[in-house]
Amino acid sequence: MKNLCLNRYSLNYLLSLLMVMTCSSPLLAQNQFNLNELQTGQLVLNLSATEQLSVDQDTLNVYMQYSAQGRNTSALQNEVNEAMREALKILEATDNIEYSTQHYHVYNMQGRNNQNPTWRAQQSIQMSSINAEALLVVTARLQQLGLTVNSMNYSLSSEKYEEVSDSLMNAALQKLQARANEAASTLNKATAALVEVSLNGGNNQLFRGAMASMAMDSMESMAVPVAEPGTTQVSLTVSARALLSP
Repeated sequence: MKNLCLNRYSLNYLLSLLMVMTCSSPLLAQNQFNLNELQTGQLVLNLSATEQLSVDQDTLNVYMQYSAQGRNTSALQNEVNEAMREALKILEATDNIEYSTQHYHVYNMQGRNNQNPTWRAQQSIQMSSINAEALLVVTARLQQLGLTVNSMNYSLSSEKYEEVSDSLMNAALQKLQARANEAASTLNKATAALVEVSLNGGNNQLFRGAMASMAMDSMESMAVPVAEPGTTQVSLTVSARALLSP
């Protein structure tokens, strides 16, 4: 066995981390590794490591709505239908934008007891794209049709999240293996193998969000909205059990 130089862990500290498991352990049923198969001189070491990285958001999300109000519910719904039909034509002619219609709603604005109520009809549309410039131009065109922006923000795409998570996982596993090797060296064990690994990952969206100002574009009647991406904190915790063998 190679003699490894241990400069961070004392023997007492390592021993406090060790859990020598027996068949009477209440954790036995919760672990895939069969602790009954431990050989003489083998030890099980519980380890964990957390890696995190701040990542620039790459996906712009826009939520818009068209609404109309008046006395005639049929006319209101027809107005909404025509506006949304034109909006979908614009989106269908634009590449790399994912979209879906949402929440068609018609309701009485003044309560049931009003004899001549005012009604509101509205429908929403949700859009997202990694091509922020194209989506912002489309947003301005939809604003010209009468749609209003309910929300605009950036997020991290699932593809980018998976890419970053894989990198963090590799770094965490290398760290855990290095710690297991150090423990094995200190305790005069020949090998250290990770026999059980679990992952716990997440992301924390930190929005700088969409700017409220407007940037002038070639369109005469409507400026293109401005949106600036923020960052997402991606973190991944890896827990493992290392089997130290003589």
